[in-house]
Amino acid sequence: MSTEDGPPWFAKNPDTGRIDILGIPEQLKSHPEILRRGLVLREPSKPGVVFTTTRVENPCYVVKVLKLDSEELSIYEYLRQHDLASPNHTIPFELSTNGHPLLIMPFVSWLMTLSPETNAGWTSYQLLSLLLQLTEGIEFLHRHHIAHMDYCYDNTLVAQPEDLVNDKRLVEGKLYIIDFDWSRRFKDGPGVQRAITLTPTQIAPPNGLKHFDPYAWDVYCLGHVCRDIIRLNSGKKHTHRIAQWYASWLMGNERGCTGVCRCRPTARHARRVLVLLRSLAYVVDVCWRWTVSVRRALGRIGAACGR
Repeated sequence: MSTEDGPPWFAKNPDTGRIDILGIPEQLKSHPEILRRGLVLREPSKPGVVFTTTRVENPCYVVKVLKLDSEELSIYEYLRQHDLASPNHTIPFELSTNGHPLLIMPFVSWLMTLSPETNAGWTSYQLLSLLLQLTEGIEFLHRHHIAHMDYCYDNTLVAQPEDLVNDKRLVEGKLYIIDFDWSRRFKDGPGVQRAITLTPTQIAPPNGLKHFDPYAWDVYCLGHVCRDIIRLNSGKKHTHRIAQWYASWLMGNERGCTGVCRCRPTARHARRVLVLLRSLAYVVDVCWRWTVSVRRALGRIGAACGR
């Protein structure tokens, strides 16, 4: 098996011979693992690479054709040795090396489906709890010397109640980090590993830089994801200034370090600070709710006395 075996794998129109990016390739339909499981793939979610079974069938699966010229397979082989409980935010998965390597996962909802339970929006504590999940997930990877290298909003999923039927290992409300296409596992950990040449990324590097401490790059991208989540869930009642400060702190003030980056915190330090910020936010939220209750009570008393 060589790197020329792909992906991407594309279906071809039998009449014209042209690529059908919405079709299911024959080599995937006839893959030994797909046949063994009896999976019927319906549509590509990432043409040529990622495919899903129909969502009206339970359980619903996602199948990814792994690249042979990356570390993704070896990283997943390493990660499956670890418990799936937090702080591990790797999605439950199975690897098949029977034929071309495939990654088989339960279907989990996109992060954009996450929304507050009430129209009032998230409290600061609730929002910081979400950011804490992401931070501890990145810290877990870094603790094992794994840098994601392409972390972004679209590489984050959330287990919604309707997803739980797809795999009993899913946890409702848990955020999951996916897509280790460009990920690397290093000999040295955070604070020791020096800058490397960046691989293709969905988030543009600051100041057009092409070299980055890989762990610091993950933290920078984490800041971007946190900022996106905050922006989508801020309103007139909740500006989430603590969360906004945290996201900016993660992104840091880039100075173009060529060695170990000192422009932003490590994921471990960031997680510790966020735990303290979340505790502070909890106290502020409780005091605010108490103040609102007292004002309403005084208002009712005043109205009654005025009758």
